[in-house]
Amino acid sequence: MKIPQVVTVALTIVLMLVGIRLGWMYYERWRPLPQRAEQVARLPQELDTLELKILNFYAAERPVRGQPFQLCYGVINAAKVVLEPPLAEVRPVLSRCAEVTLRKETELTLRAYGKNGEEASASFVVGVQEPRPEIVFVNVSSRELKLGANWVLCYGVKNATRVWLEPGPRLELSEKTCTRLAPVALPRKLVAESAGGREEVVLPLKLAR
Repeated sequence: MKIPQVVTVALTIVLMLVGIRLGWMYYERWRPLPQRAEQVARLPQELDTLELKILNFYAAERPVRGQPFQLCYGVINAAKVVLEPPLAEVRPVLSRCAEVTLRKETELTLRAYGKNGEEASASFVVGVQEPRPEIVFVNVSSRELKLGANWVLCYGVKNATRVWLEPGPRLELSEKTCTRLAPVALPRKLVAESAGGREEVVLPLKLAR
């Protein structure tokens, strides 16, 4: 049976398209690897430069004195970076955060050095805030208190500049201590205070009958 001319032309076109597709797949698979890798690893256009740059340098939060916080930075085309003062180990990367600690307001400087001797730097001043006071624990010798009778209070506070009973006397600043008292009024609270704030604990006391 003779095949119509239209069918012959259609089959010829289909075979040509299949051949083109197979040829492209072969090229994609076997083309040189460096060319493919270059396309995958290409930098964003705004970073596609040979110039030494400090991309960012900042504190992720306002630090609390004596407590760790995140210091973040990023550089491009640097062979070496240095942090002043040397609070943490740094290295040439596009983006990274390091954990550091400050005791007082400090000026931080990041210096970047290129392969050909070029330099770049960025600086800013970091202020610190005082930590909030913390009442670590509270124990009482008795939950029933007779006014004017001896009574023992054990407690511990951290980061406080003042600690006292309310109502009652001012107490010693200590992370672990006990004191003997003879209160003339029923103490309701133990209070700790500092420039960072105030914390209080309600005492589980009642007057003895």
